[in-house]
Amino acid sequence: MIQGHARRRVIWNRAGSPVSYVSAKLNLDEETVGAAIHAIKAAAGLRGADSVIIYDNGDITDARGEEIGNIHDED
Repeated sequence: MIQGHARRRVIWNRAGSPVSYVSAKLNLDEETVGAAIHAIKAAAGLRGADSVIIYDNGDITDARGEEIGNIHDED
């Protein structure tokens, strides 16, 4: 489920691997974040190298801003 967007802020919107940085920002372990991002990208039909935007509430959008998932919703 995509969480409320009213006050979310972008924490990642550049090339490269976001795992370490996003893990620290969301206070989650890197394994959890890496697995969640991989699963969300795969479900959206994106490849590993495709860019995503990640927000401080865990929401992830593709490079065009389309909602594709939330890190906190992945098991």
